[in-house]
Amino acid sequence: MYLDPNIYNQGDLVLTGDPTTQVVSVSEIKDHLRIDTSYEDTLLGLYIDSATEMAENYCGRHFITHEYKLYFNKIIREASLIFPDCTLFTQTGGNTNYPVKWSIPGFQSEFFSDKAYLDGKSNPSIVKLGSAFTDLGYAPDDYEGALFWFHFKTGFGDAASDVPQAVKQAIKLIVSDMYYFREDRKRSFPMASEILLQPYKCYH
Repeated sequence: MYLDPNIYNQGDLVLTGDPTTQVVSVSEIKDHLRIDTSYEDTLLGLYIDSATEMAENYCGRHFITHEYKLYFNKIIREASLIFPDCTLFTQTGGNTNYPVKWSIPGFQSEFFSDKAYLDGKSNPSIVKLGSAFTDLGYAPDDYEGALFWFHFKTGFGDAASDVPQAVKQAIKLIVSDMYYFREDRKRSFPMASEILLQPYKCYH
């Protein structure tokens, strides 16, 4: 689904949970490249990070789970979360993990709600406030200047084993290209990796 900017709002996206898990490990890359020494382990780790970032930028999505908050300056009814396959946070105690929170000028406390849902057919994900959503009894548009945000996660999973093998193989091919050809070149990355990543591309 292509997003109409006149319909779907996009706010200030803030990364709040940045994982350290690598999609492909150094040992896997060494097996792929048939390297049996440890002299270049640090370099290979940097290549993996760069190749993963290239692949994620191409696909328009994260592979390992990332946590975000999407902020707006007023309460809104629906918005694009930019990424596909998003998951809203669920309340697990207190009011920390509610998927929807907001603060309003003149009020000392924050407000929170779990009355939000994702449109499962959209790509990227679209979040919408549920019909049961209530604030302070006024229309949301009355709260100009409110700080309002959605809290969500996106990615295939928390572990490298959650990432499709095609994605992992694409990253290995990109790393191989970086390793064997260390100068800057015109093409972006190997054609085979592009074919492997194509089914996982998010069309904004």
